[in-house]
Amino acid sequence: MNDNGERRTAIEGLVAEILEGARHLKHRAIKAWQTPTKDIERLARRDYVRALRRQLSYGEILRVLDNAQRVWPNLNKVQFNIATRRQFERRAHELTADLDVHLQASPYEGPEGMALRGFYVERRRRMLKRPIIYVNTAHQPGAVSSTFCHELGHHLTSKLFGAHREGVHFFFDADYAEHLSDPIELAADVLVSLAGYPEDRARELFSVPWDWGLVARTGRLSPEVFGKVRKHAEAHLGIDFGADWPAHQRLNYLAGMIHYAKLRWALLAEYDL
Repeated sequence: MNDNGERRTAIEGLVAEILEGARHLKHRAIKAWQTPTKDIERLARRDYVRALRRQLSYGEILRVLDNAQRVWPNLNKVQFNIATRRQFERRAHELTADLDVHLQASPYEGPEGMALRGFYVERRRRMLKRPIIYVNTAHQPGAVSSTFCHELGHHLTSKLFGAHREGVHFFFDADYAEHLSDPIELAADVLVSLAGYPEDRARELFSVPWDWGLVARTGRLSPEVFGKVRKHAEAHLGIDFGADWPAHQRLNYLAGMIHYAKLRWALLAEYDL
């Protein structure tokens, strides 16, 4: 076997090892994934501006955006559209072609497997010559693309935030409220929100009242805005909440939709991005 084949086998073996470990994790996200309505309610009433302000300063947000746009020039400018598996594969290849990163996309199913959306492994782990982005393709293509954007966000912001103590960033469904207390996870989510709602579209969807004074805040999405966000997710990500998916899966996707929409609203309200 040649050197490339040996490296590929080693990487695939490491991915399998991490997945096997994730299957046995007694992670709080597994329980959250099983009861998504609780996460939805927490997200719906959370003030995202306050959480954003606590975790990421304006200067840090600008550095995150600048760092990402060096690789992804159209981020926050052009709508990121992914509704099919083929579209995901093409865009993922385009965005990682010039990066020193290994992309592994494969299905990981089962009762707890579907809770895992993906993970990012930093280069510093032994035997690893370049970072790994793993995406669980058992999910709907639009959800897969959001996961990819999140994990790519870890790669693009890794130099800004330094190494993670465990070397692996797991992305579990229905774990979004926890991201609001973690600047590393929130920075990756910021890139997902900017990709999903470029600035022009964000200004159409999320109004910014003039009576907020000096302190912006975000509460619940109004029924009108929620309806527009839902149509946006269906049009650009192919996520149809009326589809014949398991109920808890639709609820977890709903939690993600609320999270990224409110985060985008907060970025607009607080930092005018």
